[in-house]
Amino acid sequence: MGPGGGTRESRSERERRAYDEEHVWERCHAWHMKARHVFECPNSVRVERVYDAWIAEAARGGRALELGCGDGADCEKVLVQGAAFVRGIDLSERFIAEARRREVPGKVVFTLGDVADAVEGTWDVIFGKAILHHVDYRRLLVRLCERHLNPGGRLVFLEPLDGNLLLRLYRSVSREAHTPDEVPLGRRDLDWLRRTFPTLRVLPRNYLSLPLGILSTHLFADADNPLMRFADRVDTWLAAHVPGLTPAFRQAVLRVDATPRTSRRG
Repeated sequence: MGPGGGTRESRSERERRAYDEEHVWERCHAWHMKARHVFECPNSVRVERVYDAWIAEAARGGRALELGCGDGADCEKVLVQGAAFVRGIDLSERFIAEARRREVPGKVVFTLGDVADAVEGTWDVIFGKAILHHVDYRRLLVRLCERHLNPGGRLVFLEPLDGNLLLRLYRSVSREAHTPDEVPLGRRDLDWLRRTFPTLRVLPRNYLSLPLGILSTHLFADADNPLMRFADRVDTWLAAHVPGLTPAFRQAVLRVDATPRTSRRG
């Protein structure tokens, strides 16, 4: 029970309120624009393209599900890339109202609901951006693999990481830009993912391009500049050769390919 004997607010209710009433997305975006080259630099663009490609490969001719679909733009993109059917789920009434403007009957549909409870059916690819760190992701991922992923299917998620001191400082001074329950993934989370899913692939982005991206925003008009191309080369090398540094990157793409053990039982 909450104060005064009222019902305690659930995690999903707090998340919905943060997006629909407290405008947390707009506050987060405003912070990002202060260092926009971090998000527009070659390293960010390179990894985003891999994220898109991994989804498109698994979705082509099949069924795709996005968790935390927001305004539906990525669902629309996956349909254009060749998926036969795409569904998006989000708990924000405001985002789902925007997403439904993109609906195509029988092709792209959107559902209002908590991703922890609203997943139904089976899918060839299940994907999402910055959604797992808002939920009990361990229970969710196991359930997705066991009940909702077709044989040969794939999970693809882009998630924030917690090992970078600069990011920890950012989160401490921008609390209004984050929901109360979100927890970026750390080293222990990555270790659990590797133990649980043998096919896991992790592609991090933005180590050197994080501080240099902040600097570049104030020095250059274009994020694709010599400083950020240098940062991309360094980050790409570090991602390939120093896996122990992964938690200190800004984000990582997580890919799990279904195996007979992890995909749904026939």
